[in-house]
Amino acid sequence: MKVLFIKDNLPTAMAGEIKEVKPGFARNFLIPQGIAERANRSSIERIDKLKREAEIRRGDMKKRWQRVATDISSLELEIVAQTGPTGKLFGSVTSSQIASAIEENLDDVVIDRRSIRISEPIKLIGNYNVPVKLFEGVEGEIKILVKSDGNVLTEEMIEISEGAPAEANNPPNQPDASDPDASEPDASEPEVDGQEEKEKSEG
Repeated sequence: MKVLFIKDNLPTAMAGEIKEVKPGFARNFLIPQGIAERANRSSIERIDKLKREAEIRRGDMKKRWQRVATDISSLELEIVAQTGPTGKLFGSVTSSQIASAIEENLDDVVIDRRSIRISEPIKLIGNYNVPVKLFEGVEGEIKILVKSDGNVLTEEMIEISEGAPAEANNPPNQPDASDPDASEPDASEPEVDGQEEKEKSEG
Protein backbone atom coordinates (compact mmCIF):
# COMPACT_ATOMS: atom_id res chain seq x y z
CA MET A 1 0.00 0.00 0.00
CA LYS A 2 1.28 3.46 -0.88
CA VAL A 3 1.01 6.04 1.89
CA LEU A 4 1.86 9.70 2.19
CA PHE A 5 3.72 10.49 5.39
CA ILE A 6 2.16 13.48 7.11
CA LYS A 7 4.69 13.42 9.97
CA ASP A 8 8.27 12.27 10.25
CA ASN A 9 8.66 8.60 11.09
CA LEU A 10 12.43 8.61 11.48
CA PRO A 11 14.65 7.01 10.47
CA THR A 12 12.49 5.32 7.82
CA ALA A 13 10.50 8.22 6.36
CA MET A 14 10.10 11.98 6.48
CA ALA A 15 6.94 14.04 6.12
CA GLY A 16 6.01 14.62 2.50
CA GLU A 17 7.38 11.29 1.27
CA ILE A 18 5.27 8.65 -0.44
CA LYS A 19 6.37 5.11 0.33
CA GLU A 20 5.15 1.57 -0.16
CA VAL A 21 4.42 -0.09 3.19
CA LYS A 22 2.75 -3.25 4.37
CA PRO A 23 -1.06 -2.83 4.44
CA GLY A 24 -1.33 -4.07 8.03
CA PHE A 25 1.34 -1.61 9.23
CA ALA A 26 -0.51 1.23 7.51
CA ARG A 27 -3.98 0.30 8.76
CA ASN A 28 -2.98 -0.65 12.32
CA PHE A 29 -0.32 1.97 13.09
CA LEU A 30 0.55 4.69 10.59
CA ILE A 31 -2.97 5.83 9.68
CA PRO A 32 -4.57 5.57 13.18
CA GLN A 33 -1.61 7.46 14.70
CA GLY A 34 -1.95 10.26 12.14
CA ILE A 35 1.57 9.60 10.85
CA ALA A 36 0.48 8.82 7.30
CA GLU A 37 -2.55 8.60 5.03
CA ARG A 38 -3.31 6.50 1.99
CA ALA A 39 -1.78 8.15 -1.06
CA ASN A 40 -4.22 9.47 -3.64
CA ARG A 41 -4.44 12.34 -6.11
CA SER A 42 -5.42 14.95 -3.51
CA SER A 43 -2.77 13.87 -1.00
CA ILE A 44 -0.07 14.04 -3.66
CA GLU A 45 -0.96 17.70 -4.19
CA ARG A 46 -0.19 18.32 -0.47
CA ILE A 47 3.39 17.04 -0.69
CA ASP A 48 5.14 20.39 -1.11
CA LYS A 49 3.22 21.94 1.79
CA LEU A 50 3.97 18.98 4.07
CA LYS A 51 7.66 19.07 3.20
CA ARG A 52 7.90 22.78 3.97
CA GLU A 53 6.15 22.34 7.33
CA ALA A 54 8.33 19.36 8.20
CA GLU A 55 11.51 21.28 7.33
CA ILE A 56 10.46 24.07 9.70
CA ARG A 57 9.80 21.56 12.51
CA ARG A 58 13.12 19.80 11.95
CA GLY A 59 14.90 23.15 11.91
CA ASP A 60 13.35 24.09 15.26
CA MET A 61 14.26 20.69 16.74
CA LYS A 62 17.81 20.98 15.46
CA LYS A 63 18.24 24.39 17.12
CA ARG A 64 16.90 22.99 20.39
CA TRP A 65 19.27 20.02 20.32
CA GLN A 66 22.19 22.29 19.42
CA ARG A 67 21.54 24.20 22.64
CA VAL A 68 21.37 20.91 24.55
CA ALA A 69 24.67 19.79 22.94
CA THR A 70 26.32 23.01 24.12
CA ASP A 71 25.03 22.44 27.66
CA ILE A 72 26.19 18.82 27.63
CA SER A 73 29.68 19.78 26.48
CA SER A 74 29.99 22.10 29.51
CA LEU A 75 29.14 19.32 31.97
CA GLU A 76 31.63 17.20 33.90
CA LEU A 77 29.72 14.19 35.15
CA GLU A 78 30.81 11.96 38.01
CA ILE A 79 29.76 8.33 37.93
CA VAL A 80 30.42 6.30 41.07
CA ALA A 81 30.93 2.55 40.72
CA GLN A 82 32.11 -0.45 42.70
CA THR A 83 35.74 -1.30 41.97
CA GLY A 84 38.52 -3.72 42.78
CA PRO A 85 41.92 -2.83 44.28
CA THR A 86 43.40 -2.09 40.84
CA GLY A 87 40.59 0.29 39.85
CA LYS A 88 38.75 -2.26 37.71
CA LEU A 89 34.99 -1.76 37.77
CA PHE A 90 32.48 -4.29 39.04
CA GLY A 91 30.85 -4.41 35.58
CA SER A 92 31.07 -1.38 33.27
CA VAL A 93 29.57 2.07 32.81
CA THR A 94 26.50 1.84 30.54
CA SER A 95 24.93 4.29 28.11
CA SER A 96 21.79 4.28 30.29
CA GLN A 97 23.82 5.45 33.30
CA ILE A 98 25.32 8.30 31.29
CA ALA A 99 21.94 9.32 29.85
CA SER A 100 20.41 9.37 33.35
CA ALA A 101 23.32 11.43 34.69
CA ILE A 102 22.84 14.01 31.92
CA GLU A 103 19.10 14.24 32.64
CA GLU A 104 19.83 14.82 36.34
CA ASN A 105 22.01 17.80 35.47
CA LEU A 106 19.83 19.42 32.79
CA ASP A 107 16.23 20.56 33.20
CA ASP A 108 13.50 19.31 30.85
CA VAL A 109 15.86 17.15 28.79
CA VAL A 110 15.24 13.51 27.92
CA ILE A 111 18.21 11.65 26.45
CA ASP A 112 17.80 8.48 24.43
CA ARG A 113 20.46 6.03 25.64
CA ARG A 114 21.15 5.22 21.97
CA SER A 115 22.45 8.78 21.61
CA ILE A 116 25.41 7.85 23.81
CA ARG A 117 28.16 6.45 21.59
CA ILE A 118 30.48 4.43 23.86
CA SER A 119 33.20 3.15 21.51
CA GLU A 120 34.81 0.77 24.03
CA PRO A 121 33.47 -0.57 27.35
CA ILE A 122 34.38 1.66 30.30
CA LYS A 123 35.78 -0.75 32.88
CA LEU A 124 38.33 1.35 34.79
CA ILE A 125 38.16 4.45 36.97
CA GLY A 126 39.41 7.63 35.30
CA ASN A 127 38.43 10.43 32.93
CA TYR A 128 36.60 9.80 29.67
CA ASN A 129 35.21 11.83 26.77
CA VAL A 130 32.15 10.11 25.30
CA PRO A 131 30.60 11.20 21.97
CA VAL A 132 26.88 12.00 21.92
CA LYS A 133 24.67 12.20 18.80
CA LEU A 134 21.47 14.03 19.69
CA PHE A 135 19.92 14.77 16.30
CA GLU A 136 20.78 14.62 12.62
CA GLY A 137 23.81 16.87 12.27
CA VAL A 138 23.97 17.61 16.01
CA GLU A 139 26.77 15.95 17.96
CA GLY A 140 28.58 16.70 21.18
CA GLU A 141 30.88 15.22 23.77
CA ILE A 142 30.34 14.55 27.45
CA LYS A 143 33.17 14.55 29.98
CA ILE A 144 32.93 11.78 32.57
CA LEU A 145 34.90 11.05 35.72
CA VAL A 146 34.43 7.46 36.86
CA LYS A 147 35.14 7.13 40.60
CA SER A 148 35.21 4.29 43.12
CA ASP A 149 32.48 4.20 45.75
CA GLY A 150 35.11 3.21 48.31
CA ASN A 151 33.87 -0.36 48.72
CA VAL A 152 36.83 -2.18 47.20
CA LEU A 153 35.99 -5.68 45.98
CA THR A 154 38.43 -8.53 45.48
CA GLU A 155 39.48 -9.39 41.94
CA GLU A 156 37.85 -12.80 42.42
CA MET A 157 34.47 -11.17 43.08
CA ILE A 158 34.81 -9.06 39.96
CA GLU A 159 35.72 -12.08 37.82
CA ILE A 160 32.74 -14.00 39.18
CA SER A 161 30.40 -11.12 38.35
CA GLU A 162 31.66 -10.95 34.77
CA GLY A 163 31.50 -14.69 34.11
CA ALA A 164 29.71 -16.83 36.69
CA PRO A 165 31.07 -20.41 36.96
CA ALA A 166 29.05 -23.28 35.55
CA GLU A 167 28.22 -24.50 39.09
CA ALA A 168 25.98 -21.47 39.51
CA ASN A 169 23.66 -22.87 36.89
CA ASN A 170 23.48 -26.27 38.63
CA PRO A 171 23.58 -25.65 42.41
CA PRO A 172 25.11 -28.36 44.64
CA ASN A 173 22.79 -30.95 46.17
CA GLN A 174 20.36 -30.44 43.29
CA PRO A 175 19.67 -33.31 40.86
CA ASP A 176 21.03 -32.95 37.37
CA ALA A 177 18.13 -32.83 34.92
CA SER A 178 20.27 -34.77 32.43
CA ASP A 179 20.70 -37.71 34.88
CA PRO A 180 17.90 -40.24 34.31
CA ASP A 181 18.46 -41.75 37.78
CA ALA A 182 17.72 -38.39 39.38
CA SER A 183 14.37 -37.88 37.70
CA GLU A 184 11.09 -37.79 39.60
CA PRO A 185 8.88 -40.96 39.64
CA ASP A 186 6.43 -41.16 36.75
CA ALA A 187 3.06 -39.92 37.97
CA SER A 188 1.36 -42.23 35.46
CA GLU A 189 2.58 -45.28 37.46
CA PRO A 190 1.42 -44.77 41.08
CA GLU A 191 3.05 -46.83 43.81
CA VAL A 192 1.07 -49.87 45.00
CA ASP A 193 0.18 -49.72 48.65
CA GLY A 194 2.05 -52.48 50.55
CA GLN A 195 -0.99 -53.56 52.64
CA GLU A 196 -3.22 -53.81 49.56
CA GLU A 197 -0.62 -56.02 47.82
CA LYS A 198 -0.43 -58.29 50.88
CA GLU A 199 -4.23 -58.76 50.98
CA LYS A 200 -4.27 -59.72 47.31
CA SER A 201 -1.59 -62.39 47.85
CA GLU A 202 -3.50 -63.90 50.85
CA GLY A 203 -6.81 -63.92 48.93
